[in-house]
Amino acid sequence: MRFRVAGVVRNKTFRLRGDADAYKRKVEGDELAGLIVDPGGGERAFGPYATAWIDTRLAKGRPLTPATRQGYKGLLRRHLNPAFEKAALRKITPERVRVWHFHLIESAGPDQAAKSYRLLRAILNTAVSDRLLTENPCTVPGAGTENMPERPLLDTATVLDLADAIEPRLRALVLLAGFGALRPGELLGLERRDFDTLRGTVQVRRQAQEITGMGRTITAPKPDAGTRTVALPGIVTEQIRQHLGTYVASTADSPVFTRKTGRPLRRRDLNESWKAACAAVGIAGAHVHDLRHHGATMASSQTGITTRELMVRIGHSSPRAALIYQHATEERDRAVADQLDTLIASMERTPRAKVVKLPRDPRAMDAG
Repeated sequence: MRFRVAGVVRNKTFRLRGDADAYKRKVEGDELAGLIVDPGGGERAFGPYATAWIDTRLAKGRPLTPATRQGYKGLLRRHLNPAFEKAALRKITPERVRVWHFHLIESAGPDQAAKSYRLLRAILNTAVSDRLLTENPCTVPGAGTENMPERPLLDTATVLDLADAIEPRLRALVLLAGFGALRPGELLGLERRDFDTLRGTVQVRRQAQEITGMGRTITAPKPDAGTRTVALPGIVTEQIRQHLGTYVASTADSPVFTRKTGRPLRRRDLNESWKAACAAVGIAGAHVHDLRHHGATMASSQTGITTRELMVRIGHSSPRAALIYQHATEERDRAVADQLDTLIASMERTPRAKVVKLPRDPRAMDAG
C-alpha cells in the first residue's frame, strides 16, 4: 500500500485489505486533526538533534546568551548524552526517562537532576512541535523542580566586616553588592560611566561572564529587567567616589573593578579574595551572591515598599523572587529604619557620644 504522510510518499505492507484501509483512514484522520508526525522523524538520534536545538534555540525571540548555551551544553555532555545520545527519539519512553532521572539524582544530586530533566523536557517539547513525536515522554511529576536549601542570610554587621577584611580595591564591591543588591556578573561588568556620584545612582547595563573558549564576555543583563538604575545609600556612594578616584582609569568605559594590573577583575580573582575575607572574619560557606540576598532583603524590609518597586530595584521580571524576599522579611518581623544610611551608620565602628538622660529638677516639679 502506498500513501502520503506529511507530504511524503510512504509504503507499508498489510496482510489484509481491511487492515490497510483502516490504517489509511487513521492516517488521514490524524493529518486532518494536526496530529500527524513524520514517520521517519522519530528515528533521528537524540544527540545530534539536541545539539542543533541548543544552537538554534530562541528565548524571547533572541538567541541564547553565551552563558546559557554553555550551561546547556554542559548538561547535555554530562547527563543527557551518556543516556540518550544514540537513542532514536521515538525510543525515549516515559519509563526510560523515569529510570534515568532516578539514577541521576543518586549520582549527580537533585539540583543537577532537576536542571537536566528540564532541558530534556524542553528539547523533546520541540520534537513534538516539529512533529517528530506525538507526545513528550517526560512525565515524571515534579522532576524539574529544584528544592534548594535556604541559604544563610548575612547580617549587616557581617557585610561591613567583610568589606573591612577584603583587599581595599574590592571594598566598594562588597558594599555595592551588599546594599545595592547587584549580581556578581553585573558588578564585574560595571564601567566608570555607569555611576552618577552626584545623584548617588548606578546604572546596570551589562554583565561580564566567563565563557569557555571565549574568555571574558560582555552581555546584556539577564533577565531584561536586569537593566535598571539603582539608588545607593550615601555611605556607599562616598566609597564609590573614593574608589573611582583611586583605582579606576579616567576614560568613561574603564572597568570599575580590576586586578592590580589594571585588567578587568575576573570571577576567579573575586572568589579568591572573597574566600580570604571570609576566613579573616571567621565565616564559612558564604558566597559572593549572598551579598545580593542581603541587599534584596534589606530593601524588602523598608516600610511601604511594593512588590513592583522591589522587582525594579533587584532587577527581576517576575514577582516571584520579590515575594520570597518580602515573605522572609515578614517571618523575621524585623523593623528597620526608613533609610539605609541610618542603619549602616548605626553599625559603623566610629565612637559615638552617649545620650545621657538628666534627672528632672525637683524645683521644676514643685513649680508645676
